[in-house]
Amino acid sequence: MHQQQMWGIKMFKKFTFLVTGLLGSSLIEAAQAPTLQMNGFTSMVAAGSKQKDNTNGKGGSPHLAIGSSNIYFTAKGSSANGFNYKYRAALESYPGGKSVSGSNNSIYFTQNYIEFSQDSWGIAQVGNLTGVEDTMTESGFNLMGGANSIDGTFTNLINMPEGVISGVQMQAQTSKAMKMVYYTPTMNGVTLGIAFTPNTTRLGTGGKDNSGATPDNAYGNDSGIYPDKSNAAYGVNNVAVGANYKADFKTWNMALAAVYMIEKSKRGSPTSTGANGFNDRDLEFFKYMKVYQARTSQFTAAVGFGQWRFATGFIHNGKARLPKAPGYKPGNAGRAWNIGGQYTVGAYQFALGYFNTSRALPKLHAGNAVTYPYGAVAGSAKSDIVSATIDFNALQGLKFFGEVDVFKMRTNSNYAKFVGNTEKYKKNATVPTVKNSGAAVIVGTKLSF
Repeated sequence: MHQQQMWGIKMFKKFTFLVTGLLGSSLIEAAQAPTLQMNGFTSMVAAGSKQKDNTNGKGGSPHLAIGSSNIYFTAKGSSANGFNYKYRAALESYPGGKSVSGSNNSIYFTQNYIEFSQDSWGIAQVGNLTGVEDTMTESGFNLMGGANSIDGTFTNLINMPEGVISGVQMQAQTSKAMKMVYYTPTMNGVTLGIAFTPNTTRLGTGGKDNSGATPDNAYGNDSGIYPDKSNAAYGVNNVAVGANYKADFKTWNMALAAVYMIEKSKRGSPTSTGANGFNDRDLEFFKYMKVYQARTSQFTAAVGFGQWRFATGFIHNGKARLPKAPGYKPGNAGRAWNIGGQYTVGAYQFALGYFNTSRALPKLHAGNAVTYPYGAVAGSAKSDIVSATIDFNALQGLKFFGEVDVFKMRTNSNYAKFVGNTEKYKKNATVPTVKNSGAAVIVGTKLSF
């Protein structure tokens, strides 16, 4: 068996043994019965954009939509000796109609997990939830208000050039795929965390299937450099390790974090067909099943004093999940960095952020002029975004906000033509984007309870 697979299985066994032992030492006291709590929020947005590329339906009248909207159901109990146990389920709605199956159903249960904790030994979680790559870091975009800047409505308003990566997530990120997570108690400001995800495509409600050629592959899996998420590379035995340090010096405070992620990266069977199979099996680069193993890292730093807070972050994806194409230089899976600032005065909160991504594209020979008409590919795909937000807390639980995003993005023209030859683009008559620039304006309201 592959060495990394063995290591992942050993981690699984050790983690299970640790949690079982800790629970066994705690379940000896009388407990307070779990009580149910419900909280959440919803947001409504109105938006418009002015951009050079208005293809694919991105032009025309203003956009009116539901923003991020979540309802959380939490049942919590505790014992006399401080052992806590919790179940949480979340009904979530995402901008853009994302769903488990990749359809346009935008509302569905995502978070669904059990948590055990005690001050003496930390926190253990298992189920559908985010891992240490999301929970232990504080980056520039975490300070943004409005409609969440680059992590919200903005990306649904514009045409992004082909090959431009997200500046939010690591390429091997696990989203809310089924996993186990453990966080140590905080000692001298330091907290450690580890998450084990057996398969980044699995929601947890289905049976075991590590082939990748299943509907679940649309869930909990970042498409990365692949135009079609359903046949993108994915990971098994994904392990994410994180550490953060927080210190409060009365007049100012700081937070530092680092996350490293490894996995055995795979793609589905090249003989499969259909929406959830391995498409584009005749197209260079995308046709290869073997991929580079993901080795990705993220570093963040934040500092606050008075009414100000600043944060920055850097993501390095290496060659994570890129096809191993014989005779080609694969480029890389991209890098991203950001910096953001936030100022709070009274009921108002202002934020400003800059976000940059860069990815070296694969070097490909020109395609067949008849079947795959594109020229030789080289160069890079880049993006620069400046985002400004303002939030006004009018009443308890009621907020009004505004956001302006100015952007400039570009890629290699032949790479755009190359992506235009994928099955998904041809089937949906999608026009590939080479470069785009402009601005988006978003206003809205958010109600929390």
